Amino acid sequence: MSRILPLMVGAAGMALVFATACTPPADAGECDANRPCQDRGEVCDTVAKECVLAELDVDQTDDPDPDGNFGPIALPFFRGEVCVAKAAQPGQAVPVSISPCVHPCITSSLYKQRNQFTCSGSLCEGINLMYIEDAVGTACPADVFGRFDQGQCAYPYTVGAKQGPIVINGSNLVGRINVEIPFLSNDDAAKIVGGASSEEIWAMVKAYPSATERVFEVTINDANAPAPADCTTDKAACNCRQIGF
Repeated sequence: MSRILPLMVGAAGMALVFATACTPPADAGECDANRPCQDRGEVCDTVAKECVLAELDVDQTDDPDPDGNFGPIALPFFRGEVCVAKAAQPGQAVPVSISPCVHPCITSSLYKQRNQFTCSGSLCEGINLMYIEDAVGTACPADVFGRFDQGQCAYPYTVGAKQGPIVINGSNLVGRINVEIPFLSNDDAAKIVGGASSEEIWAMVKAYPSATERVFEVTINDANAPAPADCTTDKAACNCRQIGF
């Protein structure tokens, strides 16, 4: 028995090895609780381990107010005219102008603009945010935060904004930047007013799907003519769009 036992143990060990080798690997899936989805506007179905589109309402920035009276609240840009310079030279800021469509039942006096960017090689992504900090509504309709009739738009501000200059590790960008005027909710705007970090703002933006109308491609190289001083007086040098209608 002393000679047979080692052989039996060895055979069992070999059987275990073979069983392990023949077991198909578990399907890791696209995502799980520790591996979030990477694409815009997607969340993880942790049961199916698949990335699916989040059920987000991008047709309004908040639910209707019960009685139409509210404020002061933070109100992000949702609809209106946006102009972005077509091109710039390295080291120049890219001019942007933003004219928000606001329902005439809303009054305000304070707006802010913020821009930030991230780059991978010579391709950069920029976001340009415009929001009102002290919007007050009086007898507003149910769709005040949504797609009310365009003919009712009031344009209280034309914000002269910018993107950049784009400097990476001490060198001016030569390449391209896609400037986005992203969709944000009222809650998002309130968090930004409250001091949200750059990383938190990126997370807010990436939570929503990208919309082509909100993204402007800008080339930056030495062969370009200088960027215009702004996109209000020199619209021919800028791409202008009606967004959100």
